[in-house]
Amino acid sequence: MFNTNDYWEEEFIEYDDKNFDSIYFDNCTFIKCDFSKSLMQGCKFTECTFISCDLSLSVLKNCVFNDVTFENSKLLGISWSSCEEPFNVEFDSCNISQNSFHLLDLRQMKFVNSLIRDTGFEECNLEKALFKTCDLEQSVFIKNNLQKANFETAKNYLIDPKQNDIKNATFSLPEALSFLSLLPIKLR
Repeated sequence: MFNTNDYWEEEFIEYDDKNFDSIYFDNCTFIKCDFSKSLMQGCKFTECTFISCDLSLSVLKNCVFNDVTFENSKLLGISWSSCEEPFNVEFDSCNISQNSFHLLDLRQMKFVNSLIRDTGFEECNLEKALFKTCDLEQSVFIKNNLQKANFETAKNYLIDPKQNDIKNATFSLPEALSFLSLLPIKLR
């Protein structure tokens, strides 16, 4: 369906392509597109918005996502780790469960009203990241910079303060009591 390698300010509705190779999208909007199980290699998305799209199980190779917003979208089982910088994405009301964010710079990233279950954050820079009203059940945080990150309205997180830098991060009760479960103590 994509005939050229360069698109600017275009709107794509209900597309279902599965192979993307070296396509550049600038200020484009994708609405109700099914890109699940697609292969995207060498693609660049700049100032794009995905609304009610499905990218589940997509393979991303050397792609750039710069100032990209996903709204009400399904993004299950994606490894973002092979993406290139700049990587600047916002998720709003999305299901991004079973994703991997390994070694990525996610400073000031916004996760809003999203389901982020069984997702791996390993060795990421999440400084000043926002997890607003997100469910982080079974998600793993290992060796991350979480300085000044905001988990105030997030739930079901389990973050080991010995394995992550949580200096000046914001948490709230009762969710912050999860830190106690990581200590070698008995609570009665």
